[in-house]
Amino acid sequence: LLKRGRPRAVPFFTKTAMDIKDIFTLYDARSPMRYDLSDHSRGLSDFRQIVIADWGDLRLVIKIAHNAFTTPLRVEGWRQAIEAYRSIGCYCPRIIPNRKGKFAEAVEYHGLPCVAFAEECSVYRTAEQFDQRRIWKDGRRVYQEAALRLTAQAGAQRWGFVDFPSAYCILEPFDPSEDDDEVMECALCVKKMMETDFPEQRNRFQRIWDAFLENKAALSRVYQQLPASVFQADMGGGNVLLDEDLRLAGVLDFNLSGRETVLNMLFRESFVNFEDDEKNMLYDGELQEKAFTLFIENLKIIKKYYTFNQVEADAAPLLYRYLRPFWWYTVRAVETNRKDAAKIERVLAWMEVEQARNLEL
Repeated sequence: LLKRGRPRAVPFFTKTAMDIKDIFTLYDARSPMRYDLSDHSRGLSDFRQIVIADWGDLRLVIKIAHNAFTTPLRVEGWRQAIEAYRSIGCYCPRIIPNRKGKFAEAVEYHGLPCVAFAEECSVYRTAEQFDQRRIWKDGRRVYQEAALRLTAQAGAQRWGFVDFPSAYCILEPFDPSEDDDEVMECALCVKKMMETDFPEQRNRFQRIWDAFLENKAALSRVYQQLPASVFQADMGGGNVLLDEDLRLAGVLDFNLSGRETVLNMLFRESFVNFEDDEKNMLYDGELQEKAFTLFIENLKIIKKYYTFNQVEADAAPLLYRYLRPFWWYTVRAVETNRKDAAKIERVLAWMEVEQARNLEL
């Protein structure tokens, strides 16, 4: 994701300053036997630390965050999402209450107003923790169908217990402090670079941009009619849990979860299979067709477990043309090739192909 979180007023009262030892006392009066702290921050506007604390008879993953999308209200929504996934047979480590009975605590930590909450340690390993030579088979992740099935099953539930969007949201910001959804942010970034560095491509890019905006307007007219549910919304290898036979056992890390249209979520999960080819796909016509073929194959898998309605079928090509041409990989390609006009030519040609794709569900 390009970014998640900007400086803003934090809507909860912060307490007396705490250090890590004080954080531990929220969950156990004893000092842990050992702990491991890792920092996942992206600047002061998105501060995140994760602590794995071990008391011997208790082992927790404690998360401490200051950003625009971690609030006690959202933590409660994530907790409900975990329980919902568990209700359909998916193992997820639970968010547990602290000694006060609260699932999230507002604290001052490292001089920042933060939220602290804790999860059970997983009884399974993530896909990233396995030998990757075992994970991939015939160009696909061995758990891919099971992951698509899980997302389709969550979509079919039509859960509506939260009103905040997932990080994959489109046509609305992830957080009110943001101006656009992430796709539009990427598109504007590409537009700025193209206008600055490749004025000779102005007319061609303007046609691409006009088509993008026209498609966005058409998608906006139907998007709110699409079925929605609540999703985990981050099924990368670091969050997918596998048993020792490499079968999908569950998922963890719901901090990007939220309400989402089913079609958007299923499209995003259907893109995941060819991520490793993204750095070359924009310049190679054969890889481009491979990517689209894999996307269609993933949709066929999904249709075993989820029935698209007519509104979804009508919106499918519009959504594809909105998501595919402008995303993080396009930003990266233009940034990387600012001095390579030939590669920029190929990127623009790829964008034109993707904007013309037709799609039938």
